[in-house]
Amino acid sequence: MAEKKFERRTTLDPAVADLLSGMEQRQAESQLPRKERERLGRERAKIQSRRDQRATYDLPPTLREEIMSLSEELRIPASQLVTLALARFLNDYGSGSIDLGKYKQPSRSPRYDWNLIFPDELIRVKKKKS
Repeated sequence: MAEKKFERRTTLDPAVADLLSGMEQRQAESQLPRKERERLGRERAKIQSRRDQRATYDLPPTLREEIMSLSEELRIPASQLVTLALARFLNDYGSGSIDLGKYKQPSRSPRYDWNLIFPDELIRVKKKKS
């Protein structure tokens, strides 16, 4: 009977794998023409400068679709529409015009005490004015 050959499987720590892939990427970029390297550097700097302005939130699909539709209709960036909406909400909340109490329900999450539950008529897509 033939003897089984055991080989040690090499597994990389995710941090080491990221470091190696970053080094490979830098080495590949160093082979590019100077103009291309400069373009990539400018692109990376632009992305990095916008990082503080970015946020990710979970939104109901109907609300997201309505925002995108309105954005296209008004020819305004969706992020600017949402910025206006959030700023108005924060101003209204700060002045006491909005009461979140009617939307609050206890949360089972150890991180949060409350969840906001929205009624369908608040999220439902409204018919456009004619």
